[in-house]
Amino acid sequence: MRSRILTAILSVSALAVLLFGVPLAIVVDQVIGEDAALRVERAAVLASRVVPGDFATGDDPVELPPDQDGIAVGLYDRGGNLVTGTGPARADDATRQALLNRVIETESQGFRVVTVPVAADEQVVGVIRAQQPTADSAARTRRLVLVIAALAVLVLAIGAGVGFVLANRLTRPVRRLRDAAVHLGDGDFTIAVPASRIPELDQAAVALTVTAGRLDALVTRERSFSSDASHQLRTPLTGLRASIETELAFPRSDRTAVLTDALVDLDRLERTITEILSLSRSAAATTSNFSLPIVMRETESVWRDRLRAAGRALSMELGAEAPPVLGNAGSLRQALDVLLDNALAHGQGRVTVSVSVTADSVTVAVSDEGTGFIEDPTEERGSATRSPQGHGLGLPLAQRLLESISGRLVIRRSGPRPEIALVLQRAHV
Repeated sequence: MRSRILTAILSVSALAVLLFGVPLAIVVDQVIGEDAALRVERAAVLASRVVPGDFATGDDPVELPPDQDGIAVGLYDRGGNLVTGTGPARADDATRQALLNRVIETESQGFRVVTVPVAADEQVVGVIRAQQPTADSAARTRRLVLVIAALAVLVLAIGAGVGFVLANRLTRPVRRLRDAAVHLGDGDFTIAVPASRIPELDQAAVALTVTAGRLDALVTRERSFSSDASHQLRTPLTGLRASIETELAFPRSDRTAVLTDALVDLDRLERTITEILSLSRSAAATTSNFSLPIVMRETESVWRDRLRAAGRALSMELGAEAPPVLGNAGSLRQALDVLLDNALAHGQGRVTVSVSVTADSVTVAVSDEGTGFIEDPTEERGSATRSPQGHGLGLPLAQRLLESISGRLVIRRSGPRPEIALVLQRAHV
């Protein structure tokens, strides 16, 4: 691309020099020729003024002006004979025409010739003939043409320099865009193309950066969906497997009971898949309201039996009637599933879910009677961004679910009897 830009600029420069230089050289040649003719004519006229009218009959010799600038002057009588000065011995055609009282300008045998009649008593008594070699004006023309050619070469050199600079300036941001596109194709979404101060290329760079950001968000959501789906689907699948294995080991008299339990687990599995898909495709938090007691009762119906099967108890403390909450019921349901699953897998004793209400928020706290977990000491205490060791994907997943409904996760206590709170926005209706 750089060579093509440079070639184009040099071609335009050469064409401009050609279109300007050739006519200029022609004009210079004409001007120099006309100037030389005027010089010769002026020398002839000045010489004619010093010639007396009776030069042909008088005894005094005629003194013509000395030769200047290579211009030679000669005086001819009416008979066409050279009286004095420089010129052919006999009158040439231009001299004979001047004897007819005409000023003649011509070129002959390498000379520029001007003949001027000399008059006395309104009669032509002689002719002044002035000549100058055309080589003198041709030499002046060549010198000026060489100057014009040198200027043309200088213009082309300047054009080449400017073209080289412009070509580099134009190709550098294009190469950056190309490299950024290659990195984007290789999966690097952190591309940043520097500004080039070329509006069109800067707009393309901004568009590419925005596209990289959108692709990064898309890939992140897809990866999060894969992780979230594997984590959230494991719980209902485990429950379904446990029900079937228990039925096989201890068959009940009513064989449809296991099928009924399996259908309940399958319904929950289907709902989980639907909710996770919905959350992964939506980048903005929902502003709808939902009933917190309904979500709590649904969660209790699912987890009470599972905790009982593990020899543990579940306590739901709703307190006063909870107000509506902003957000999506599915996000809260999945976040509660994450915390209860962590409590089942890593906690001990009774699991308690309590609700507290303030003027602007509703907090759902999950605690158990275990020894707690180890927090990352590099994170701010109480922040929802901490990644407690031993809880794997659980808490980060719960945090993402809370962020989708403008909520937040707060670790109130990580030591004995750990407690994790889900802070939600209260809906004022």
